[in-house]
Amino acid sequence: MSRWTGIAGLLLVALIWGGMIPLTKYQLERWDPYFLVAVRSLGAVPLLYLLMLWTDRKRPAPTPMPLWRVWFFGVVGNGGFALLYTVGIQFSDPILAAIITAAAPAVAAVTDRVFFRLPFNRLMVPGILASVAGCALASVDPEARGGVALGGGELLVFCSIICWCWYSTVAQRWCQDWSQVRITFATMATSGTAMCVIYAGLALGGYVVFPPPPPQQGIELFSLVWYVVTVMVLGVVLWNAGVRAVGVVTASLYINLTPCVAILILVLMQGVEPTAQQLLGGVLVLAGIVYSEWRILATRRVVRPL
Repeated sequence: MSRWTGIAGLLLVALIWGGMIPLTKYQLERWDPYFLVAVRSLGAVPLLYLLMLWTDRKRPAPTPMPLWRVWFFGVVGNGGFALLYTVGIQFSDPILAAIITAAAPAVAAVTDRVFFRLPFNRLMVPGILASVAGCALASVDPEARGGVALGGGELLVFCSIICWCWYSTVAQRWCQDWSQVRITFATMATSGTAMCVIYAGLALGGYVVFPPPPPQQGIELFSLVWYVVTVMVLGVVLWNAGVRAVGVVTASLYINLTPCVAILILVLMQGVEPTAQQLLGGVLVLAGIVYSEWRILATRRVVRPL
């Protein structure tokens, strides 16, 4: 896959994933986070399996991989991300939770360095600093106690980003000759199974309501189907493809558009009013993406002799 194809896919992912927080906030009014994580992950498996049969029909058989590796990156990476992210959103300000994801490039750079000893591209420093500054600025609320608008789930959202950045790199390193659809199928099959086991254990212990309440309106059922098809299937496939094309740190810079999309949805469809600090934080995030990618592309231009 070419760099520009990967970038186009990442831009589409940013638009798709921009709806994650508004949709999750809406669904949490009806269902608990553990049910949502389980049904979303496992619900994507049949569609991904059919898509894999079609996309891989002419590809050579992939290199066999120990099952423990597949379960490890699926459960710890995607499962850890989905669980921490969903529970974190439940106890966070939706706009602040969206902007906290702007720390993803910095987290990706650190996880790549710590876990995989990958070199750090210094050209990304301005974009990372702008992203972190935008995240910090968005958390400031002079009217809140202590001057910071924290709801308690922000740390979980941040930890979920660590899981996701680790998964994004390790899946590409361990599955180098796998198609992105096959990687996504294995991810959802393992994490979905694990999340169902966790949900069943919580239900048996009386910690969650079982059976889960049925949808009362058609829009509730549609929101679940839409989430599975766009966020869990199309979004993750395109994300994995983008990571292979440009690397997880650069891919994370593009996903920094997600807070901007999420805020726009929250404002237009749910009547949420962002603060001036949150708007300025979003601008910093966008500026960091544009400037960092411009610097990276500028260094890759070949100077032709006159």
